[in-house]
Amino acid sequence: MKKLMLFILGIVFIGANSLAQVTARTADSHVLSAKRTFYEYTGVAADTVGAGMDSLSFNIEINKSGPVNFNVRVEVTPKGSSEDYEIDLEGKVFENDSWVKIVELTSQTASVTIAEPSTSLVDSVNQVTINSGASDNFYRYFQVIIQNDGTCAATDNLAVDAIIWKFYER
Repeated sequence: MKKLMLFILGIVFIGANSLAQVTARTADSHVLSAKRTFYEYTGVAADTVGAGMDSLSFNIEINKSGPVNFNVRVEVTPKGSSEDYEIDLEGKVFENDSWVKIVELTSQTASVTIAEPSTSLVDSVNQVTINSGASDNFYRYFQVIIQNDGTCAATDNLAVDAIIWKFYER
């Protein structure tokens, strides 16, 4: 009987510990072939950020030999009304690099399009017409992270309908 009680108590502690942990999941990871510049991920029922899931990430590796401009469309459906979400776009050059924030959008409650924050034409037309090119983002790996603010009510969540990537080779 003692062993049974200890076993049940152990299960309760393990269950309580797992409920208290922060949950994050990579929902999609895709490698874009060299000839493609467009990719669309269609969300599934599990792609929901809220009380049960703190954050979701959507990763893409591009296989381009030159610099690219990019747009990312994050299509979401909010359920509930009191929660704000953060949508971040991050990049890195090498697989073992740390992620660098490119765009950080806080207090989001609806679908959003994220574009490259600074663009220059110096790399493609050899003319300094917009800016010097020093601030261009040359990344090979991109990641969209959608997360709640940590105080999400049980009735609020954000369902991800689609993540749409478009890259423009320069």
